[in-house]
Amino acid sequence: MPELPEVENVCRYLVEAGLPGRTFLRANVGWGKTVKHPSLEDFVLDIPGGLVGDVSRRGKYILLSLSGDKTLMLHLGMTGGLRVHERSRPEPPMVRHSFGLDDGRELRFIDPRKFGKMWLVDDPADVLPPFGPEPLDGSFTPDRLGEVLAGRAVPIKGLLLEQSVVAGLGNLYADEALYLSGINPQRKACDLSEDDVGRLTGGIVAALTSALAQYDRSRAEDWPDPPFGLSTWTIPRQPGSACVRCEEVMSAIRVRGRTTYFCPGCQPTE
Repeated sequence: MPELPEVENVCRYLVEAGLPGRTFLRANVGWGKTVKHPSLEDFVLDIPGGLVGDVSRRGKYILLSLSGDKTLMLHLGMTGGLRVHERSRPEPPMVRHSFGLDDGRELRFIDPRKFGKMWLVDDPADVLPPFGPEPLDGSFTPDRLGEVLAGRAVPIKGLLLEQSVVAGLGNLYADEALYLSGINPQRKACDLSEDDVGRLTGGIVAALTSALAQYDRSRAEDWPDPPFGLSTWTIPRQPGSACVRCEEVMSAIRVRGRTTYFCPGCQPTE
């Protein structure tokens, strides 16, 4: 599933493609269940005439502010992506929805597994789930993270997957952050020391910052069709692979139902 770097990459792509300042002329919805609010009919009727303002992200959600105090919210699901193409250009495979623009182009929502979601709302807060701090802004500090972890006798890996703890973090980058900080994913959150929490905060920021830098380079090198997903983590994610630091064999376990990779040597249980 796209996580913070993938979603932020799409937002940056949309800005660089010139979507802000364009007006939607029409909405073609190819899979009605993608629209979560309002009704499908109202969604299709209300999109035309919407002038795109800011393109932003909250957690794993993309927010397009429109004139008339509306916001088009998009969630990419498991394998979704967005492209801005000339209308005359043949659609890539698995385009489920398209939005005509006033400059002869289209915003195309590619969604192979039909897990994407769309909302047209007056206030995104009415739809968005509770979020913790965004890990790449100033509100994300060791003190803030420590407050959330205090008293939580659950595996730290599972807790990092909760959006109310850290916005936008998911399975892959939680593994990467724990690996970078040398913390075992099974350790209870409440048992982490102040030093552990400081290293984990730094690991989360480092993992996401490194990923975004790779996406920025990819957009520049592969424009106008950069890839939706890159392998931006350093932790080996194949059973039997050797740790790039100590060469010990990586372990794979399940934490809260999610496959979790870690190095027993670099990430001891205590």
